[in-house]
Amino acid sequence: MSMTENEKFLFDLWGYLVLEDVLTPEEVGLANEAIDRHAHLIQNRKLGLSHGAKAFEGVAGRGELQQNPLTFERPWCEPFRKMLTHPHIIGIFNDILGPGFRLDHGPGLIRMVHGTEGYRLHGGMTFDPSQYHHFAHGQMQCGLCTATWQLTDVCEGDGGFACIPGSHKSNYRPPRDVLAWENDLGCVKHIAAPAGSVIVFNEALVHGTLPWQPAGRERRSILFKCAPGFLSWGPPSECPIADPTPEELAIYEPPHRTGRTILSRNGV
Repeated sequence: MSMTENEKFLFDLWGYLVLEDVLTPEEVGLANEAIDRHAHLIQNRKLGLSHGAKAFEGVAGRGELQQNPLTFERPWCEPFRKMLTHPHIIGIFNDILGPGFRLDHGPGLIRMVHGTEGYRLHGGMTFDPSQYHHFAHGQMQCGLCTATWQLTDVCEGDGGFACIPGSHKSNYRPPRDVLAWENDLGCVKHIAAPAGSVIVFNEALVHGTLPWQPAGRERRSILFKCAPGFLSWGPPSECPIADPTPEELAIYEPPHRTGRTILSRNGV
């Protein structure tokens, strides 16, 4: 399943896409139940992601799983394994990262409750050879990109993921007061997305997380960060799954340029 022409246009223009209804309500429910059954493995990180920007401050750090959900016992690993090699996401990443892309790191949970701090805007403004967006020979060429699976609704004004659309191609560093969300110049956009959707974004995009506002609803997002097959942002890791499929082994291949296993919507 390759990207549509509209998806290609918008990702190249904005640096992100919101894909709705990628997961069914039943799949969302199973993933949330898996998290509930492993809630004892969630720890709040220490405050600090606001980096002194008052608009991003909160009273608690975000919750993160201390175990890779791909290694949960069955059936609780299954929703995350499906996300790892989901045909829709494979099609997207084949187009923007290139065939033979690899999982760089993740999956990781971000859980936010009322009062959880945000994450100051970052990315995009410094040279990083692993994070980029180029266009050549009729094809986008991207570095590290993220698929964020939404397991709860994120509505306008809730908080959560925000970005400066188009900043993955910007040539100027954003002013400090923009990064701190003190004066956004009208360019910072909060991205709403319902449960079951996926936000795919280029890590070269200036992005961050707004503090979580709802008192009766959590934010739950599962993040997979993938890279072109020849590139590594973090230290490569072996596949942690006890009984991996050929597709799962392929996406965990260490970085190398030639001879990579190519994933498609039908497998390897």
